[in-house]
Amino acid sequence: MGRPIGKKPSTPTAIPHTCSKGDLANLLGISVRSVSDWDQKGVLKRTPGRGRFETVASVNGYTAALREQAAGRASATGQSLTDERALTEKVIRQIKERELAKLTGDTLTLAEVMESWSMFAQTVRAAMLSIPGKARSTIPHLTAHDADVLKQMCRDILMDLAEEVEAAVVSGAPEEISGEK
Repeated sequence: MGRPIGKKPSTPTAIPHTCSKGDLANLLGISVRSVSDWDQKGVLKRTPGRGRFETVASVNGYTAALREQAAGRASATGQSLTDERALTEKVIRQIKERELAKLTGDTLTLAEVMESWSMFAQTVRAAMLSIPGKARSTIPHLTAHDADVLKQMCRDILMDLAEEVEAAVVSGAPEEISGEK
């Protein structure tokens, strides 16, 4: 059929060479924030002027990016979906390996390690503090003053060890050690 009588054919409106962020958002049917996001990804074409975009190049870049996403070659982050899937599979595999190691007893929880080291430290402390008494009973000519000197030496050694361990083992504070408790 022909056109209605008395109506002129509509002439296409010219596409402006540049547009603002708001105009581009309106043209693409997305939010201004989304325009900023796509701009940061390098999809849209900026002009030398402040806050302006090349209209046709930006629309073409946006549609090309959407085509890439739809074809499965790129994700919203710009990384290929194949790479994202591989990364996800790697993380899942690592989680399963850790769970298996925990089930088979190949790994210890932080609570188990802390309990074991605490018992070890108590044993060392008790052994060190027993030295003055054993020395006095073994060497009968030691005076009470000599036993006190030995006791103070043992305490000093234990304090020095505690400071060295605190400095060497993640500052020694349990809250700074990541892991299960």
